[in-house]
Amino acid sequence: MARAGRDLQTTLAGYLDKTHRPLNCLLFVLPLLAAYEAGAVFFGEMLRASADMTALLRLFGARGALWPAVVVVGVLLAWHVWTRQRWHVDAETLLGMVVESVLWAAPLVLMSHVLSRLAPPSPWAASALLAAAPRQQAVNVLVGLGAGVYEEFLFRLGALGLFLLVCVKWAHARRKPMIVIGAIVTSVLFSLYHFIGVPQFHGMRFVFYAAAGGYLATMYVLRGFGVAVGVHAFYNILAAVLRG
Repeated sequence: MARAGRDLQTTLAGYLDKTHRPLNCLLFVLPLLAAYEAGAVFFGEMLRASADMTALLRLFGARGALWPAVVVVGVLLAWHVWTRQRWHVDAETLLGMVVESVLWAAPLVLMSHVLSRLAPPSPWAASALLAAAPRQQAVNVLVGLGAGVYEEFLFRLGALGLFLLVCVKWAHARRKPMIVIGAIVTSVLFSLYHFIGVPQFHGMRFVFYAAAGGYLATMYVLRGFGVAVGVHAFYNILAAVLRG
């Protein structure tokens, strides 16, 4: 019995490590990324984060709608090569990440449900993902998937990851306080980002986006980039199905 317990702990520890590996994260997010980009070919650009990345990359001479996707894939591949990890992926890890994403998305749906009662309806909320028209349903679901990839890439892997790299790896600051500070700052920025172009600011909606950012930052630190993307994307879909 004791040996079985140790074997289970070893297996779990191995799985937890594998979900953080960049190659596994890449293969996990790739279908979501491909689905969004394929939809963008038919429906046009649908997501602010992707459009903003395109505009930023254009400043460096990179022109083309697919450059944001190339950057996401390229960063994860470069991370994999830089850390000299094995070119090995197992289906069980990816399946586990799918299950985790659905399970960890549930508390976010509950939080959204509670706070939505205190805030006015929002056309940008995940509860609006399923519209009456089938075409709009497809567009909104694709937006939900794309937001999971690109917003997590910008705010968690990009902003929070870079903050921790500079403060912990280079400046040798204590990791735990820097995680807390970085999570708070990037969560506030994440919330403010959702109000760009919105004609009216709503406090409870700001609170929800900031709380969701903090939750996703926790997922990123504890469970890795891939699971954070999955939680974000599945939240969008689950909230739509449950409230649509």
